[in-house]
Amino acid sequence: MKTFNSLLLRGLLVLSTLFVVVSCSTEDEVTVVTPPEDLEISSVYTISEDETWEAGRTVNLGNHVVIQKGATLTIEPGVKVLVDKNTVPEFLIEGNLHALGTADAPIYFTVPDADRTEANIFNLQAWGGFICTATAETFVLNHVVMEFANGILTDEHISIQKDLGFEVGEPSYGFYSENSETKVVVHNSVIAYMVDDAFRPEGGQISFYNNVFAFIGATGGEALNIKAGTTGDVAYNLFYHIATNGPKWSNKNGEAVQTNINAYNNTIVSSGWRRSKSGRGGSVNVEEGAKGKIHNNVIVNCRYGVRIVGDAETGETNVDLANTTIGNQFYYGYNDIIKNEFAPSNGVLKEVSTSSITSGKPGFVNFDVDAFSISAIEGEEAFYTPSENVKFDDWKQYDFHLSSGSQLLGKGSDQITPMNSFSIGGQTFSVPASSDYIGAFGTK
Repeated sequence: MKTFNSLLLRGLLVLSTLFVVVSCSTEDEVTVVTPPEDLEISSVYTISEDETWEAGRTVNLGNHVVIQKGATLTIEPGVKVLVDKNTVPEFLIEGNLHALGTADAPIYFTVPDADRTEANIFNLQAWGGFICTATAETFVLNHVVMEFANGILTDEHISIQKDLGFEVGEPSYGFYSENSETKVVVHNSVIAYMVDDAFRPEGGQISFYNNVFAFIGATGGEALNIKAGTTGDVAYNLFYHIATNGPKWSNKNGEAVQTNINAYNNTIVSSGWRRSKSGRGGSVNVEEGAKGKIHNNVIVNCRYGVRIVGDAETGETNVDLANTTIGNQFYYGYNDIIKNEFAPSNGVLKEVSTSSITSGKPGFVNFDVDAFSISAIEGEEAFYTPSENVKFDDWKQYDFHLSSGSQLLGKGSDQITPMNSFSIGGQTFSVPASSDYIGAFGTK
């Protein structure tokens, strides 16, 4: 296995960590540790054999990274990958990428502080995200902060040159995959400040657990836009102010592997309102030929409740309802416009499940569900848009755990077992089964 240091530099670093300043007493010995040097990537950076970006290092990403088939890039805790918005770099993954941070030392994929302004939250498309080709085997983000992707693609992007179906002049995705066998793990991470879709798996075995998705999409875009050939779990996540939906999945154009998603114990707050097209936007959305389990989700001030796409008048749908279960949601709307769409008027569900709750408040420890409003915008199509002040890390000031008196306790289904559990890079990534409470967070 190699690293990006030369052997000579590696030797010097080792010697520096062994250097000891000795005073007249051995009790006064001090070890001087030289911090790792920055990695400067200014031309296409190809990884052809296993490589590690060591803990604490800063990577200044000024060009694309290509991880070739069979090779693994391992990123250790505390690494900061700072992208150059002028070159809009991307990760093209033909092999494996394992970003293995910790709670105390997360890994960052973001922009320099000078570009991390609130004015840029829905305006900066700084890099091209993670693009997994058909040969990609494993992709892991654990304790990662990922921001400001959806860069505009050009002829210089490897994903365009590889003819993966993307178009010049269009935004990239924060993440893309295309093989139903690719293992995709995103745990304990924060994905924020995207202009369009954050994750778009078009095939894969997925595991999304204990993440925050916040301020995804300017006037459109999903946190998770899941397509044909994708199976797995979306559980215990917070979706906060998403332009369209938190999780959306479809089996359009079909594959040998039918799209099948467990979406349970998620908290979805104030989503669907930045989707400017009429009839779009919401909370959870299931479309053509897909199936899954949708239970225990808190849906607060969202444009629509759980939506099954089909003919609203006839009730006809090609969603695989025979193998789909829906129940145990909690809905809250601060006004009648929202309450009237708990069962979406543009979907085939005429009413919410009898196991769901549609009255009262969730009983969050610290979040005012009425501190939100929408305003009507007139034009060719009248639609509503949120009145919101977008601030960095806004969700961190709130506590979405349930108070001891919350009516959501004991009202969930604990009968859903996760589809996927993976052992990758010496770690096991699994998702808990569903809980007997509703939402991503129980009591403290």
